[in-house]
Amino acid sequence: MNPPNSALEEESLETTNHDLFRLVVVAAIAGIAVGIVGGCFHWLLLHGQSGLAQRFADWKSNGLFGLPGWIAAALIAGTAVGIARWLIRFAPTAAGSGIQHVEAVIRHQASPAPLRALPIKFFGGLLAMIPGMALGREGPTVQMAAVIGSQCGRIFGLNRDDKFLLYTAVAGAGLAVAFNAPMAGVAFVVEEVSRRVTTRRLLTTLIAVGTSIAIFRAYFGNAVAFSMDSLKAADAASLFIFAGFGVFLGAAGVLYNKSILFGLNLFSACTRKISPPIGAAMVGAMVGLLGYWQPFLVGGGESQVQTILTHTLSINTLVMLLLVRWALGPASYAPGLPGGLFAPLLLVGATMGAILASVINWIPSIAGGADTATYAMVGMAAFFTAVVRAPFTGVLLIIEMSANVALTPALLIACVTAALTASLMRAEPIYDSLRARMTKP
Repeated sequence: MNPPNSALEEESLETTNHDLFRLVVVAAIAGIAVGIVGGCFHWLLLHGQSGLAQRFADWKSNGLFGLPGWIAAALIAGTAVGIARWLIRFAPTAAGSGIQHVEAVIRHQASPAPLRALPIKFFGGLLAMIPGMALGREGPTVQMAAVIGSQCGRIFGLNRDDKFLLYTAVAGAGLAVAFNAPMAGVAFVVEEVSRRVTTRRLLTTLIAVGTSIAIFRAYFGNAVAFSMDSLKAADAASLFIFAGFGVFLGAAGVLYNKSILFGLNLFSACTRKISPPIGAAMVGAMVGLLGYWQPFLVGGGESQVQTILTHTLSINTLVMLLLVRWALGPASYAPGLPGGLFAPLLLVGATMGAILASVINWIPSIAGGADTATYAMVGMAAFFTAVVRAPFTGVLLIIEMSANVALTPALLIACVTAALTASLMRAEPIYDSLRARMTKP
């Protein structure tokens, strides 16, 4: 058992007013910085991905400097990913998602990431994700936000406990900006990072999230991640189906976590005789080839989720997407690149939900009765919960990303059964497993 964490234990109601005004002001300033940095990262990533996809399409017809297009795609993707992994040598704490490091800091298992981790996470994340690696932008954004919080705490001379509190509170602002989901950012801090609710922590998190999302929306817009028609609330009979679906996704989430850990172990074993950047470049080249021939299969996953929500895909296409992304997610995360897990998880969950809807619609008596978007939404929230074990964050994240509250009961039921199933299987949440790998002697 870990020793008591003073940074958490000191957060009692009796200390709520101690230096609280200065802490809230510093959190607001840090939130503004997170809104700018996270917004720029998001904007550059989206435009970089669309620009490179267009170049890949052009190279199919014209090649690049005499090279066949597929060779150019593999070389550029492999080089970019290799450089992204090489940058990690200058700030090892910037490897992977970064969320596990933020959690380790608040538990006194690691020191806060240095300032140099911020540019490495920023540019390394762009180099890794623009070529199509199945990584999410939330990991880099959360860790960059935590670094900003740490630096602001140091600059403004906060006491030790408030520095730790600010570090995690501002990390929530990073998640809020990554997905334009402020309440999910607050829930993430309370449920996943600190796992503790106090007035002091809540006020600090709220102001950091509030200022960050205000800046983000002012400069980068307020579009929801998933645009769709309004969904109808699930009927009572469907709720039983969603409860059973949650059980299935709970078991699937445990298996996916094992796949991620297996990928990390396999990459470590395969790179004993070659440097990690070379190994990462090889993975990047393969992803570049896949993106050249089948662009629908690569990337963070949000564009594919949007397609699932608004178009009718054949079950063959959905099954192929599920199989490829189940393997591509762990393969992309294994090299230790600056990238997260959230967005790829959502695509896997959405695909399984869409497949279930297709299967239900094959039944003659209820043909057409299962709405694909509804099942995809429930699949995203429940699979996220099974992997991360943060049901409240999962529910709020999907509600805010879709601006749709009609499915709240279905989301709650599926997330609860998914969390219970994963817990009964005695499987650790993914960030607990990653944190244990990071902090073990």
